[in-house]
Order: sequence, then C-alpha cells, then structure tokens
Amino acid sequence: MKRIALIVVAVLLALGIAGWLATLSPAVDVWLYRQAAARAMNAPDVRLAAPDELAVLLVGTGTPLPDRSRAGPSTLIAAGDSYYVVDTGLDSVRNLLLWHVPLQKIAGIFITHLHSDHIPELGELRLQTWVAGRRTPLKVYGPPGIERVVAGFNEAYALDAGYRTAHHGAAFLPPDAVAMVAVPVAANSVALDANGLKVRAILVDHGPVKPAYGYRFDFHGRSVTVSGDTVADENLAHAALGSDVLVHEALSPELVGILGDAMTKVGRWRAAKIMHDIPGYHTSPVAAARIANEAQAKLLVFTHLLPVLPDAIAERAFLRGVSDVRPNGVVLGHDGLLVRLPANSTAIEQSTLE
Repeated sequence: MKRIALIVVAVLLALGIAGWLATLSPAVDVWLYRQAAARAMNAPDVRLAAPDELAVLLVGTGTPLPDRSRAGPSTLIAAGDSYYVVDTGLDSVRNLLLWHVPLQKIAGIFITHLHSDHIPELGELRLQTWVAGRRTPLKVYGPPGIERVVAGFNEAYALDAGYRTAHHGAAFLPPDAVAMVAVPVAANSVALDANGLKVRAILVDHGPVKPAYGYRFDFHGRSVTVSGDTVADENLAHAALGSDVLVHEALSPELVGILGDAMTKVGRWRAAKIMHDIPGYHTSPVAAARIANEAQAKLLVFTHLLPVLPDAIAERAFLRGVSDVRPNGVVLGHDGLLVRLPANSTAIEQSTLE
C-alpha cells in the first residue's frame, strides 16, 4: 500500500508540475521565438566577391523535373559588388533569400533564351530587389523577344507594386524604380561593358528556340562562361576560349532514356514523349567535357542537370565517360556552389553556401 501511495503522490506531483508549466507555456513560447528571431536576424549578408574579384554562384542547378534539392536553372555572377543573375529558374529567388545574398546589389539579369523554365522568377526577382532597396529600374538583357516577356511580367505585377507603394510609402518603395527594362541583345555582341566588366552574348544551338545565348563575363583578367541550353557547340567553345570557369548544362541521354522507358511502361505517354524529344537539343556530359577542353577552360562546372540525380550512384552514372575525356577540372554542380576568382591570380576557390 505504501508503494502505491508513493506512486499516486508522484503522479499528482507530475500532473501539478505539468499544469504549472502549461500556465507558463505561452510566455516560454514567445521567449523562445524571440531568441530564435534574434539569431536569424543577426545573420550577416553574404559577401560573394572582393571588390576586384569575379565569382560565380550556382543558384539553381535543376530542370523542370521536380527535385527537392535543386532549384530551377539560375547562375549568379558577382563582379565585385555588382551582381548579375543569368536565368531565373523556379525557386531561385528563395535560395538567394535563404543564403542572405544582398539583393539590392543585383544590377541586371541576363536571360539565355525564352523557355519557360528559365524565366519564371523574373517577377519575384523584380519584387525582391525593389524591396531590398533597388532605386532604379532593373535591366533585363536577352535575345530578341525579351521585350514581350519583360512587358508581360511588368504588367502582371503592376497592381501588386501599386498596393505595396500605397502601403509602405513612395519614399520606401519608389514607384519609378520598380519596373524591369528589356535590353535586347544581338548575337555574338557585347551586351554590357561597364566598370571593368564586359559581357558578351554567344549564339548557341538550342533549336527550335532561336536565338539562344550563352554569356561570357570578363572582369579584372578573370573569366566565366555560362553555356545556356545548347547542343555541343563549336561557337561556344571558341567564345569561351581561355575561360577560368565554364558553367555548362548537361543531360545524360542514357539516364533520360531509362526514365522515358519507365514512364512508357506505366502509361505516362506524354511525359515519355518529352523524355524522348529533349536529348536532341542538349549536351551530354562527355560532349560538354570535350567543349571545355577545346575552350581550354580551367574548370568545367555542370549545371541544369537532367535527369534528377537522387544519390551518389546516379551521379556516378551521369558522369560515366567524362574522366576519359577530361581527367581533371570537373565539378558536378549543386545549389550553393560558389567559385571565386581573385584578380591577378590563377587561383580558383570553391566553397558552398548553406
């Protein structure tokens, strides 16, 4: 009986303590949230490059196929404190925000071509750079047709911008700064030449999408070339000659074929047709390695990876044969990969934003 009494007392005490804690719970919850908020807001903005340094950040390395670990195709080039985004794939802006990239430093956007998976976050980048403090219209460079795309996004977000200015005030969100401005660029021409940075548009082959571009960025003696979507293209190899970094799309025909076969077996005919069609206007990893060799690029970084690579086994299959063509200087890209190129140096520094 004594033991039962002790158990009853212990249970009552436990219930009493639990009840007491329950009365404190709202205050404790708020206090804990306050600590978490302080820690989160104390995180500094990331600095991607020194004032005379060129850097490339893989913002999104995925494709239209759903992938929890990869945003849609997007690459950021940092020329000192001026940032330029190449393509705005799905969830790319989310990544930039999560990594605390200072969006007010984005000075322009370069669109490689007008496929839907390369432009979906133009509107969101328009908004977030404005909210972050952008004070002038945002230039969007791209192939002919970019005028229609930019005009469409500006119109789609026009009411939203008006609401936000009315709510927060014109001094905080100036209405004359919110818009994007289209800058059509001719193939194989200089798209931008300012403050030591030169950007050249490179005609690539992504037919029936015409024209489609890659872009080469040169800054303080260092260079990065981004392929855009293309088959293996000699024009790209020539334009990228001597690049420190070649960021090149890659599609494995073998793995895409396996995925297409699996879709066919379960009756997903429309998806299977897409898998059958797409290898014809992309570049295999082995072919991209050959282009990198022709360009004498110091580092080849694969991006826009298709199909989804869920594990190390799939990654090995994706890269099969690449080392036979290019034994060194190859990186399978991932979201958050940052490659820095210090001025007056041959160094190539790699890290990952978390």
